[in-house]
Amino acid sequence: MAKNKKKQKTKKQPTNAAKKRPMPLHKVLQRYIPILVLNLLVIAVLGYLISPWSKVGTVSVEGNEAVYVQEVIDSSHIQGGDSVMSILKERENIEQSITEELDQVAETTMELVGANDILIQVDEFNTVAYIAQDGSYLRVLENGRVLENAYNVSIGNQPVLLNFEEGEALDFMIEELSELDGPILNLISEIELVEDRSNPLFIRIFMNNGNRVLSSIPTFAEKIPYYPQMVQAVGGQKGVFDMEAGVYFIPFVDEDEEEIDAETEVDESERQELEEFNE
Repeated sequence: MAKNKKKQKTKKQPTNAAKKRPMPLHKVLQRYIPILVLNLLVIAVLGYLISPWSKVGTVSVEGNEAVYVQEVIDSSHIQGGDSVMSILKERENIEQSITEELDQVAETTMELVGANDILIQVDEFNTVAYIAQDGSYLRVLENGRVLENAYNVSIGNQPVLLNFEEGEALDFMIEELSELDGPILNLISEIELVEDRSNPLFIRIFMNNGNRVLSSIPTFAEKIPYYPQMVQAVGGQKGVFDMEAGVYFIPFVDEDEEEIDAETEVDESERQELEEFNE
């Protein structure tokens, strides 16, 4: 019977090597590439932070005309070697600091140029005039502010204000001047507030070509733009254009004088109305 018995076959148990099959390549990449990329990013950031590129390189200024470049840089409080990241983080505070510390700056914007260079762009209030005071000149801005910095001479072609002090007359005058275009402002040499008139806002304007203009401050910006046409209307004669009430022209008695000042005589008998400007 033993021979007839079938031999039972025993199953072999799988080995550990057979149990662990190699992981597919795409799964390996899915698992380890994010870790690798993260490590590379950390290394790159750490490398940048310890490199010279993380420090401020140059600071440049654009848009300034009356304000000096160094004044803008000093007001920004940015120094060489400062962290670029910290400067960008404080961008709004830096822009506000420049605008608040420099009266002539109306608006400031700051941006990163290249890897570590800083560009500061400023927008200035226009200078509309200078006030003559004790032999020096104070800058008057279009927003009505009179700067404290005194100059020995007026800079540019803006008119000089005579006999003006802080108050209503100056405020009105600045408002009128701010409405004028540059070419008209450049025709004016001086504007004098005349104190011995019943009209407290009466002004005498000295033009660069030797003529004089009489006006009242409230109507000055409305009438003075027509001055070039008025000169053509009288054939280029030298004299006084009275714009206080209507528009009249009174020629100088002596047109041959090389310099015409406030004392130059006028011939009232030759007073002529410029009708085309009174409509």
